[in-house]
Amino acid sequence: MNKTLLKYTALSSCVLFALTANANANEEGFTFHGYAKGGIGITNDDILSPGGYDWANNGVNIFRLPGNTYTNSSGGRLGNEANWLELHLGYGWAQQNDMDWAIHSNIVHGDGGLALDELAIKSAGVVPSNPEATIWAGKRYFNRVETFLTDSQPMSNDGLGFGIENYDLGFGKLHLGVTRNIYEEAPQDGAGELVAFTSSLSFIELSDNLTLNLYANYGTPFSPDSENKTDDKPNAYQLASKLLLLSRTGYDELFVRYSKNASGSMTRSWEALPDYQIGGFWQGIHTLTDSYTLSYIWQHETASFDEDARRRNDIRIKDSHWNAFVARNTYTWNSRTSTELELGYEFIDITAIDTTDDGTNSGYKATLSQNLHLAGGFWDRPVIRFFVTYAEQDVETLAYDRWDLDLNNGVTTGKADALTFGAQFEAWW
Repeated sequence: MNKTLLKYTALSSCVLFALTANANANEEGFTFHGYAKGGIGITNDDILSPGGYDWANNGVNIFRLPGNTYTNSSGGRLGNEANWLELHLGYGWAQQNDMDWAIHSNIVHGDGGLALDELAIKSAGVVPSNPEATIWAGKRYFNRVETFLTDSQPMSNDGLGFGIENYDLGFGKLHLGVTRNIYEEAPQDGAGELVAFTSSLSFIELSDNLTLNLYANYGTPFSPDSENKTDDKPNAYQLASKLLLLSRTGYDELFVRYSKNASGSMTRSWEALPDYQIGGFWQGIHTLTDSYTLSYIWQHETASFDEDARRRNDIRIKDSHWNAFVARNTYTWNSRTSTELELGYEFIDITAIDTTDDGTNSGYKATLSQNLHLAGGFWDRPVIRFFVTYAEQDVETLAYDRWDLDLNNGVTTGKADALTFGAQFEAWW
């Protein structure tokens, strides 16, 4: 396999949930792609996280540590997640004047019902000297960096907006965009929201098997009512980098991000805006034998809240340090069946305003899954999984509870455990 083919084969494996790429400007005619996961869980134990249980709404006794604002579930996603559906519909016009134009939409269904998350038009070839450069306008997922085992975006600035991507500079691809919140499209109180001005350079080749991405994003509030708007939404920025190392067995990826007056996103209305936040992950997938594949992640976020940040977020902590460690072991018996064992450990150190509320919340999760699938590759779908999940948690503090969800749902401190068994399918097309 030549170097270029190896690189883009591995990169395609790293781009998680990149189904929007299937509806690109080069596909002529109608296109239909999608992603779906769904199933049922059965448990006889007390609910570990009422908020997580209601979010999943499928019977799975979700393990989600109080204070984890970064992932929907703790200790890994296998046997510990909600149902989800994405329907990507598009249309590409026949090429004219050496240009490719296409429209793309994404209808999703999750815990909030149906929503139109994406509706954008893209045009490639508008710049004759740079035919791969694509200009877009509309509503889309954008500026995302994603994880597989924890199903999260350590950076994301989805939104309504416009931009240009894949502008070839020779040493890398340039991406520029302007986006604003797509989840609450019109602020109800006139207070405004952050508009993100994003930029990144991708596929900078440092060696034959090592590439670098760089990110620099700036957010500033816009509002019809500009009086004192910066008190609640101050100017923000994010600086980040990502390294991708390819090897004979798979890949390893390292991402680090620094945010000022922002979290991993500047356009998601529900995420906190701390004084600063430092985050990152180290993840990878390696096929070590013909039958055995190991995938892993270590994910970290440190959020610090000064007095202004505590006021604008209405929280009562000074800082939190969150760490998640997940490893999934996959043994493929043949092209039709495989067995997976996913092990995850997570802890959150929280420093509160009242020192009596300081504490560490911790826990672990183990899922054993017997799988039936269309083919035997790690990424092959569809798959049906029959799983059993055991989780145990030790909660010392409920101080990091922005909307009192844990307190209002009856979460208490102390140790608890739960067992869930069930079945789930996953498919993309």
